[in-house]
Formats: sequence, C-alpha cells, structure tokens
Amino acid sequence: MEPYHHHLDLRFFDDLDDAAFAYLMVKVKGVNMLDLNETEISNESIQLLTRLEYLTELRAKGCSELNNQCIPLLNKIPSLELLHVKCTAITIDGLMQLNALPNLKLLLFSDDDAAALPGKILQLKKILPGCELVVDGKPY
Repeated sequence: MEPYHHHLDLRFFDDLDDAAFAYLMVKVKGVNMLDLNETEISNESIQLLTRLEYLTELRAKGCSELNNQCIPLLNKIPSLELLHVKCTAITIDGLMQLNALPNLKLLLFSDDDAAALPGKILQLKKILPGCELVVDGKPY
C-alpha cells in the first residue's frame, strides 16, 4: 500500500473488518478520500485514522458498527471536509459533539426522530456554522 492516496476505495474488499483495515492501513500516511461505505469497520478503525497526516473525506455510509463513541476520535481529524455517516448508529445527538472540525463543509447522516429534528438541526448549525447538513438525502 502506498503512503499517500487521492482516492482509497476499500468497498470492494469482502468482509472488510477492523483487523483487515488495520493491516491495509499500516503504511498509509494520508488520504484525500477514504471510501469505507458498507464495510464492517467499527469505532476501532476510526482510531487508526487519527494517526494520518490528513484525511479530507471519510465516507462510511452503512457502517452499522459505527456509533456515537467514535465522535471524540473524529474530533481528532481536523482536516475532515466531508463526513458521510448515513445509515450508521451515529445519532444527531452524537454529531452535536463534533466541535473540533473547523474544515468540515458537508455532513451527511440519518435521523429517525422527525419531531425533534428541526430543533436539533438548528443546534448543529450553530456548532458547525460553515457546514452543509444533509439528513437522509435532504439538505438543510
């Protein structure tokens, strides 16, 4: 594996889990776009990303093992400009803890609580003022 990548797409690996991801990432130092959509990674793999020199886009749609416990780890990746966590166990309440991502421009996620969503979207916009929010495919 090369140390620097423009687009690193790992979706094609069958059953990519934390151990396989750790093996693949040993020599990687920086990635512009990391595509982990629909893989079996968990919060453990997000920990590995904190050691990268830079990571601009993280696409983790459908990674059902990711949850709010990875938010402090994501906060350690200040180079993130795009974060796609739709169809994960990361909630809008968890996303409201994203307070150390000054470059985040686009956040895509899911939410099941339609009644509470408008108020929480306003709160999240205050936390991430320069960031476009897309909830279940709908921009806010």
